[in-house]
Amino acid sequence: MRLFDFTAEDRKFLLLFSGLTLLYVLPMLIANCPYNDDFSRLLIGNSWDDDGRLLPSLIVRFLVHATTVYDPAPLPLILSVPIFAWGGFMIRKLFIDDMSPYISAAIAMGFIFNPYLLRLFIYQLDSVGLALSLVLLIVPFALDVPESGKKVVLYHALCVLCIFFSMNSYQASLGFFTSLAVIELVHSVYKKKFDVIFKTLLSRVMQLVLAFIAYKLFLKLFFIANIARRATNAKMVSLSGDGLQVFVAHFKEILSAIIASLSQQQLIIFAVLFLISFAFGVYLYKKNVLGADINSASKAALFLVVLAPPVIFAFSFIHIAALKDSYDSLQILTSFSGLTAFLLLAAGWAVRNKKILSWLLAVVLLSNFGFSYLMGNLIKIESDFHQPLITSIVTEINNTDPEKDTTLYYSGSMPHSPYFWRLIETFPVIGSLDTNEPWSFKYKMPYYGCGVRNYYDIQFDTQKMDISTDGLPIIIDTYYYTIYKYNSDLLLTFKEL
Repeated sequence: MRLFDFTAEDRKFLLLFSGLTLLYVLPMLIANCPYNDDFSRLLIGNSWDDDGRLLPSLIVRFLVHATTVYDPAPLPLILSVPIFAWGGFMIRKLFIDDMSPYISAAIAMGFIFNPYLLRLFIYQLDSVGLALSLVLLIVPFALDVPESGKKVVLYHALCVLCIFFSMNSYQASLGFFTSLAVIELVHSVYKKKFDVIFKTLLSRVMQLVLAFIAYKLFLKLFFIANIARRATNAKMVSLSGDGLQVFVAHFKEILSAIIASLSQQQLIIFAVLFLISFAFGVYLYKKNVLGADINSASKAALFLVVLAPPVIFAFSFIHIAALKDSYDSLQILTSFSGLTAFLLLAAGWAVRNKKILSWLLAVVLLSNFGFSYLMGNLIKIESDFHQPLITSIVTEINNTDPEKDTTLYYSGSMPHSPYFWRLIETFPVIGSLDTNEPWSFKYKMPYYGCGVRNYYDIQFDTQKMDISTDGLPIIIDTYYYTIYKYNSDLLLTFKEL
């Protein structure tokens, strides 16, 4: 690590940044409700190994004193605060110059103010892995670059190792590293450091490629491939005409989904910050690049400074679009933190009037905090809405005195709360908040005390079933659901409202 001076201003920064981060995630701490995957982790001990996220699995196992997973919530989210603070401190030292700790803390919060990252904080146990996946990618930029000798090899090895561990925490964050490489380049132009600018950029590309290869080889180890099945089976699109068409289709799909997912206020704020960063890039190119004592080829290549905003935006999801089976859920866009970090950094570099900058940052902070508290409250409201519904189902099923081998067949989805449908009108991004997901229902039932141990989703399980309800004895028929007697088993159907 670089020997950063740790001053009194830095102490103020760390305290303020940690406090802001804690306030930002406070709604999730207050809600403290298990969400989808959390139920399976609590009831059967599922870890993150299957997704190739071995580092968070190891950390949570350490926290719960076992090789399985229990419930240490909200400790993982609390631990993410000092991890993010470490990342914010590195960003301040690397990219924020000559600013008060108060303005610096607001700017450094940029990489946390990712609406899709916040969406993932809803999971009670995932926060440590998410925080590490981002902060570990900042570390290579904070390492001293030796001039020559064996230390160069060690430096690159440490950079590759940080990226490797980040991929073992959350692979989707990988685009954050490429965004940071572009931010590093823009900052170098801002500071007129042209001597090793392209060498540094090529080093970042090399580190990324080597780490990616190392991770793929790691997944091929037989004892890893057996536990990290999803990550091992993930395939990239082929390098062919058909593969390119698939990639472009995925790219367009994700791009349109991002734009459609944000509220009008979020879009306006992003648009303003985007325009500021673009104008700053044009100004920087004209003032620092065109007037620099470098060759024409270098000046042409450094036009990337002008294109930095759309390039970084593309880096937030281009690696997801390159997957053969691209994900349609925007919640995995942790790399969007690269764009949110750059937009606030660029605003800090561009707006030299501290009063104007402070007002701009205040608007960004309050808007993001408002969104965070809305999300935290929504999770609690959804949980409060579903709890009596599931409890009533559990009571009715337990009143039938089910046997050990009784199976509950079910179809449909639980309803969302009325508040959910109100909020989605403003925030389309919460449409992916699948608190009513059918697959998690089978974990929620025993969590609330259901005596049945065998569950089968007749619509979405591997072998779909078509069960006719004609003539089946009705145990109870309510506004939301109906329970039938099905031979020696039970059938539950949720009504479409």
